[in-house]
Formats: sequence, C-alpha cells, structure tokens
Amino acid sequence: MATGQEEHRFDISAISLDSECEVTTSTNHDFSTNDFVRLMNLNGWISHPMPVEPLNGMKYRIVVTDTDKFKIQDSITFEPVDTTGYTAYVSGGNVSLVEKTFIYEE
Repeated sequence: MATGQEEHRFDISAISLDSECEVTTSTNHDFSTNDFVRLMNLNGWISHPMPVEPLNGMKYRIVVTDTDKFKIQDSITFEPVDTTGYTAYVSGGNVSLVEKTFIYEE
C-alpha cells in the first residue's frame, strides 16, 4: 500500500531583487504556470523591510518564464512579489510544488 504524492523539489540557484521577483533553479524544473510552490531553507533572506513577509517558508503562485526560471506571485491576490527592498540572496534553499491532489492506492 502506498500513499502520498510524487516529490517535486528543486534546488534554488538565484533569486532576483526586482519588482517581479524571479527564482532560478539549479536544474530544469517541471512546474507549470499557475502552480503553487513553497520556498524553503533559504539563506541570505534574514533581514527584510517590515511589514513585508520573508520569502522563506511562504507559498506562492508562479508564472514560468523558462525551463529553470519562474516569477512568484502572492498566493491570494496573484500580484507579483516585489523584492527590491530585500537583502540579496546568498545561497541554498529549495522550492517544492504544493500538491493539489493526493493519490491513495490500496
């Protein structure tokens, strides 16, 4: 018996400081536009302007811009995430698909 979901996790290699934040993965991802993802284990995003939420641990809707890049949007309003006031990305972290469906097999 197996339960759960297929893992869709990719290492992050860059995050832009831009009015429309773009995330680059170290390998080609298999995400699609309008997927929801979560950014985890980021280093270098410790300080940020208040009341802006940090990127680490947050869920975002994405717009795929290339096989290894996507822009992030607020998960509720779908507005682009503006990271111009953030400190620069240093290293590390990964991005995981937030699954919409779960598979249960008996």
